[in-house]
Amino acid sequence: MFLLLLEISIMVVTIIYGLAKGGALGSGVSAIVALFIMLFIFKLPPSAPPVTAVLIIISIGIASGALQASGGMDYMISVATKIIQKFPKAITLVAPLVCFIFVFGMGTAMISLSLEPIIAETAINSKVNPKGALISSVLASNMALLCSPASSSTAFVIMLLIPFNISMATYLAIVLPATIASIVILSLILTILNKRVPFDESTLAPSEVTCEECTHTKTAKYSTFVFLGCVLCIIIFGLFPSLLPQYTVDGKSVKIATADLVQMFMYLSAALNIILFKVKSTKIMNSPATSNALGAALVVLGLGWVGSTIFGSPGNQETLTTTVGDILTNYPFVLILICSFVAMIIGAQTAVAAIIFPLALSLGISPIFLVIIVQCLNFNFIIPAQPTLLLACELDRTGRTKTVSFILPGIAITAFSIILSYGLTLFI
Repeated sequence: MFLLLLEISIMVVTIIYGLAKGGALGSGVSAIVALFIMLFIFKLPPSAPPVTAVLIIISIGIASGALQASGGMDYMISVATKIIQKFPKAITLVAPLVCFIFVFGMGTAMISLSLEPIIAETAINSKVNPKGALISSVLASNMALLCSPASSSTAFVIMLLIPFNISMATYLAIVLPATIASIVILSLILTILNKRVPFDESTLAPSEVTCEECTHTKTAKYSTFVFLGCVLCIIIFGLFPSLLPQYTVDGKSVKIATADLVQMFMYLSAALNIILFKVKSTKIMNSPATSNALGAALVVLGLGWVGSTIFGSPGNQETLTTTVGDILTNYPFVLILICSFVAMIIGAQTAVAAIIFPLALSLGISPIFLVIIVQCLNFNFIIPAQPTLLLACELDRTGRTKTVSFILPGIAITAFSIILSYGLTLFI
């Protein structure tokens, strides 16, 4: 047991050091250093790298990059902006739902970064404290990533659970309504709390945000429709796998795997942008969406690889089964604490899932329990390193939104989602 704890400590220390020195990318690189230590010093047998997760992230990054290069993402932001500005007095409820819908459709939280200035200024211009709207919007955007089939984290989690008879239909039937209901509950609570705090214009800092009307080309609009159409196809085939073609291989009937399905449609989206709308490949590769995805792929590769090497080694598996396995069997809620702690440190949803979920499944944890607690992968609001969180604090000219302001609402919305998800499993 001591050796296992030492290995875990070395992994955590190297990851945190890399995170401090080079952000998310630094943590991915430092995780490879930890992998070298495990292989050459502790002599652990190497595990297979999380190649499928990396391929999913890259495919989604390329598709998002093509959408961004074509102007489609800016078009979607403008549509979301109009919706938010149409209901200024109800912004604490409307803004997070809009963020959820658009992040769900696009599979990236980048869109919420562009919406946050609009949310803050719309609230202030309507004499509404922006704190509640900003907090709920940031949390809703994060949670949407674990509901969207166009998100690498959702695609990866579903890929892990499919061998245990958890289909995309089952996953979405639990996670999607529970998440939306959690967002609404938190937004209503924050709306009530906001009304108890008088809006004081004398505390406002000068505004540096300008909301300009932009015109969008037909290419941007059509590119958006292509991307959303491909996302819709992923959802349809995921919900109704009987629509997929069947193949006979060695006398057995097989279908396209969900992970492969996501990659195919994401690359199809990028291909159509290049062929039909003449989007240059250099613009796609240089887009922030693509570069961020490549960085995220390295994070998942490093963290997932060293994590599976440590927890997947036969000796450590035996130790975990006889110690942690018994605890988790009798007290499965402990996994919530473990998952939340790892997510708090690492921050990347897919990377956390790559470390924790295979370990939990190998220890006999029910796969449906992992669906119930999946939003614990979003427990990244304790350590203030998330860009959307930090930006929200900067944009609140009333000065009320602090980094610590997200902790209690974040814990609350995670608890709501777990409770509601558990309730839904009773009917599925």
